[in-house]
Amino acid sequence: MDVIEAITQRRSHRGEYENRPIDESDLSSVIEAARWTPSPFNVQPWELILIEKSEGKEVLANLTEKAIVEQFKDAKFLDDNSVWMCLNETEWQERGDGVLLADHVTLPKLLEDGTNKITGNILKGLLKHAKSLTILGHLGAGKIPAKDISKQVRDSPLLVLVTMNTNRRPPGEGGTRWMWLSMGMLIQNMLLAATSHGIGVQFVSAPLEKESDRDEIREHFNIPDTHEVMTLLRLGYISSEDGKSVRLDSSEFVHFDKVGNKDN
Repeated sequence: MDVIEAITQRRSHRGEYENRPIDESDLSSVIEAARWTPSPFNVQPWELILIEKSEGKEVLANLTEKAIVEQFKDAKFLDDNSVWMCLNETEWQERGDGVLLADHVTLPKLLEDGTNKITGNILKGLLKHAKSLTILGHLGAGKIPAKDISKQVRDSPLLVLVTMNTNRRPPGEGGTRWMWLSMGMLIQNMLLAATSHGIGVQFVSAPLEKESDRDEIREHFNIPDTHEVMTLLRLGYISSEDGKSVRLDSSEFVHFDKVGNKDN
């Protein structure tokens, strides 16, 4: 698989993984891709924690479950999410951004058909007033997705905590900015290497949203205060390619010489 193919085939895998560990050679390839990430002044500010044992997975799964239950009670969180939700594939393709609602929320049977006009209008109304759905969160609506996602974390063949060593800071006022940039490049290298080996990857953001949860993660995994926990990845082999995705047309974001010039 060449690099362009890996870029265009990469997907965030939200489903189950095959019940087998990552081959040592494939894992070495992913780590080697991370090792060769560019960074300002070659400071290489990253450290990875590979979690294969059940104890660590259990800690992260429990934190994930707790965080998702709380998110369903958070009006701002629900409102922020609703902006990027598309009701059906047609709307998704037309927009060229965002995510499919059905890929992130388990809908009742009556509301599953986002292409139906009546159903669509109901869903649009719910998304428009998403913050009002916190009452459902307080009634326990978040418990089912929380259990489902925490189980995926618990059952994943491999979890990776990506951390940034803030002591390895490049010079200059923009040092922190360039460190963040290099961390993004590190993760992208890992994603592309994983894709080339048939390994699916998903970002698990819920247990990292709150500083208190990040502190709990730092304490359990013996992460120094100087290291910022950047993201949690779950990895495993997938039996088939993930589904479709969409992107904005390049004309939406490419400018020539000055912003606003769309023609070369």
